Amino acid sequence: MTLAAMLGSMNAYALRCGTNLVDEGDLKIKVLQACGEPVSREVIGYVDRLQVGDRVRVMNIEEWIYNISGNYQSLEFEGNKLVKITAVR
Repeated sequence: MTLAAMLGSMNAYALRCGTNLVDEGDLKIKVLQACGEPVSREVIGYVDRLQVGDRVRVMNIEEWIYNISGNYQSLEFEGNKLVKITAVR
């Protein structure tokens, strides 16, 4: 019963790279250290995130594609932060 509760509470948005685990909210440097270089890395857009007075901070939205054990995974970053992990079909 305890095992079932633990499995149910695991984050579904984590990605295992070998023995390492990356999760939404992680920084790019942690993902690079855990998973290495992606097979593809592209800027796919921009987002306004922070307004201070008259200034707005604009950040890149970047998509990194990894081939993990024959399965492609898309990791989306806003600025330096991992915000989304999805399987590519």
